[in-house]
Amino acid sequence: MEVHAHSHTARKKWTHYFWEFLMLFLAVSLGFYAENTRETILHKKEVKTQLNSMLSDLQSDIILFDSVTDRNSFGAKMADSLVELLHSDITNTTEVYYTARIVTANLGYYYTNSKSFEQLKAAGLLRYIKNKSLLDSIGTYYASFQWLNNQIDLLRLKMDEVHKDNALLFDSYVFQQMLNNLKIIAANGAGGQRTNISKPLVKPTLLSNEAKDINTVSLNYHYYSTTLKFYTRNAIALEGKAKALIEMIKKEYKLD
Repeated sequence: MEVHAHSHTARKKWTHYFWEFLMLFLAVSLGFYAENTRETILHKKEVKTQLNSMLSDLQSDIILFDSVTDRNSFGAKMADSLVELLHSDITNTTEVYYTARIVTANLGYYYTNSKSFEQLKAAGLLRYIKNKSLLDSIGTYYASFQWLNNQIDLLRLKMDEVHKDNALLFDSYVFQQMLNNLKIIAANGAGGQRTNISKPLVKPTLLSNEAKDINTVSLNYHYYSTTLKFYTRNAIALEGKAKALIEMIKKEYKLD
């Protein structure tokens, strides 16, 4: 009877399995870490690129601020002058017509180029801006601009009231003749543009001398001026935020 020897495979120690698991775990973890690090670097690079574009957007906003603010400040000043004329020198109809018409020709709106901001939001890249103060300032600026744009409806409403009740005093044909020499002129030293028109060639006549009609038109210009000044003051404050934001971005990302 033959006796066969059976070979037995030696059992691996538990420490061997532990090290195999640990090596596998480390390999997978390091792979994930390397991939996440690579993506983070790419995202941060894209953030810097978009913020560099945002600097150009903000510079464009500031140029628009200066131009529109000058125009609107001029329009509000002329509206105030008309109120004074209607109550102190209404017989000077040439100036009354000229001032009334030039007010409605000088109204500008503020708009922003928010393309870079919208791209940052859409791509989910805002979370890679680690400076909370900078992130908050970016959000506040564009939210404030949206709020400013919402004021346009109120301003247009006031302008519509001016146009509607101007029919109480002013001859539309005289207004039309005054536009024959309409000019866009550069504002002195402000970089803005104002619309200028010619004064009536012949002294015009007001359609009404009734105190009620004069007061209605005067009130419209007063409320329009007040609304325009409020709109412009908020725009000036927002321009300050744009300038501060430019400096914050340049400092944080070392951009020129």
